[in-house]
Amino acid sequence: MEVGQPDDPGETPPAPGRRSPWILSQDALRGLLSALDADLDRAGEKYERLRQKLIVFFLGRGCEDPEDNADETLDRVCRRLAEGEAIRDVGCFSYGVARHVQSESARRHRQRERALRQQLAAPPPSWTDALASESAIECIQRCLRTLDVRDRELIIGYYDGDGRARQSDRRELADRFGISSGALRLRVHRIRRLLEGCTRRCLGSGGESGVKGR
Repeated sequence: MEVGQPDDPGETPPAPGRRSPWILSQDALRGLLSALDADLDRAGEKYERLRQKLIVFFLGRGCEDPEDNADETLDRVCRRLAEGEAIRDVGCFSYGVARHVQSESARRHRQRERALRQQLAAPPPSWTDALASESAIECIQRCLRTLDVRDRELIIGYYDGDGRARQSDRRELADRFGISSGALRLRVHRIRRLLEGCTRRCLGSGGESGVKGR
């Protein structure tokens, strides 16, 4: 591969103990600006245009955090320059890095989705057991009332219904709240964890409850 070509510009995770995490410095950022243009003002404008184009790149591929991914891409380009790599076309090289960042982001997203599906498919035994007692149901209802209205509607709507109807209802619920299905599952997971903790505290204190960690 010729130096500076974006054939394989991604970051390969280093072996444990071989390389300390890299932190963006002012000198590294100046190195990227200098590679974009000798004039500092023009370099700043080109940097912002490149960042916006990268954000659009990630948006077009359905990434959850397009701005963070764009910044991560530019940080990696800064690092390659700081390490002495001669990059002839920063824009072209940046898109090569962006493809690696997008691939890594998609892989992490799939891993989170898989973990969440496993967690949501099987509620913890303590939570299942709690539902069997009248005192626990009273605590759950009390804890539900401490939630924000939107969170309460979301958690109730998510577990309402069954079978195919439930899946359809969940898609409609995500649309109503203006979020993706993945974001819906993340929010439900967070709310359910709060409710579980609140219910345990309620049962342990004889009925006094309150959602903490909000």
